[in-house]
Amino acid sequence: MIASLIFQHARQKRRELIMLVGMTALYFFSYFQRVAVPGTIFNELQMDFNASAVAITALGALFLYIYGFWQIFAGVLADRFGGFRMLLIGSLLMTVGAFVFPLARTLPLLYTTRGLVAFGASFIFISLVKEIDTLFDRRHFAMWLGVALFFGYAGGLVGTLPLERAVHWFGWRHSFLSMGLLSAGVLLGNYWIFKKSRRTESAPRTPSRLSLKAIARNKHSWFLIFPGAVNFSIYFLFQASIGKKMLSDVCGIGSARAASILFIMLLVCMSVTSLAGFISRLIGNRRKPLLVGSTTLMLGTTAFLAWVLALPSCPPALMAAGYMVLAIAASVSPLFCSSMKEVNPEEAAATSVGFINCLCYLCVAATSNLAGMVMDTFFDQTVVTPQAIIYPTSAYRMILLGCLIVAALSWIASLFIAETRGLCTYRRKPCF
Repeated sequence: MIASLIFQHARQKRRELIMLVGMTALYFFSYFQRVAVPGTIFNELQMDFNASAVAITALGALFLYIYGFWQIFAGVLADRFGGFRMLLIGSLLMTVGAFVFPLARTLPLLYTTRGLVAFGASFIFISLVKEIDTLFDRRHFAMWLGVALFFGYAGGLVGTLPLERAVHWFGWRHSFLSMGLLSAGVLLGNYWIFKKSRRTESAPRTPSRLSLKAIARNKHSWFLIFPGAVNFSIYFLFQASIGKKMLSDVCGIGSARAASILFIMLLVCMSVTSLAGFISRLIGNRRKPLLVGSTTLMLGTTAFLAWVLALPSCPPALMAAGYMVLAIAASVSPLFCSSMKEVNPEEAAATSVGFINCLCYLCVAATSNLAGMVMDTFFDQTVVTPQAIIYPTSAYRMILLGCLIVAALSWIASLFIAETRGLCTYRRKPCF
């Protein structure tokens, strides 16, 4: 009897791990789509479609606006209907868009397919969060989320140097078409896992509308949202939008070398992200010291990069070092998500994380748009070559000045973050 129970328990744990692996594989492709466009193929898209910097950064911003806007709804739906089911639906939409994207020949169609990818991808991370919260002990939530993020971020890693080399050898269209086909294969594998598991999803204990209202009214939510949004926006701006181009334009380094720096940058972020939950557990499940530390690093590194751009020449080594510290500063994202979940109602795990994700990605999208606008104001100072449009250093200095101001405000806000120690600290108002 005991042996049978042990066998059933081991079988259940194996099934849970298989589900986690399958869901993380889909998140891999979702993160690839976020990082790869427009950052790695900025010049290829600009020359192929004869487009301005605003048109190309808007392509990335469109993804982020749609992705961010739907995060709240994705969280509500995941809490209501179950994470795995919503993950499969979102992945199907993302895969269709990813397959059609490289076939587009006009900017409107490019934007349309990019929007479909963003809409589908918006369900994947939130659904993954919901399933981790359901499958594993909640005290280990930050740890398991960090592990899942590590392997999911590997998709972004593929979207840097490996993609740049693939584009160099085969062209951007063939490279993205191949990723679309691989995404379809992984989706079919997850559908098979879902059918085999025969799981029944439970409804939330309170209506999602009431949970969302409670989250929005909770002051502790906003002390997490603002620094989380600023940290992620600055990091993502350089990782996936203008980072590679700035290295090429300002430091004069080649495409492959610039992509390799972003490759290492994301690798650093992946490694530290996977450790964030473990480090938090080592210091008694404390979140606040690491969160305040991340905003402090972001402020200091932004100031450092602004100083490097003010030098007569821009040493690539100093720029690369700054990029690595940006990655470290942004790598506490599991703790922002965990804290957001812990300061809000227990039954609204996906909704609360969707809420912070929504505002983070809308902030990232606005930052990308503003960066493109700043770049185009310096268009009369650009140097046009057959391969690229090179923007002046002054354009990037202006962008970093804006980043420095919001990073300072973010650091101040982070001082008011509530410590949760891994427990739900939300207190409902008594009903009379």
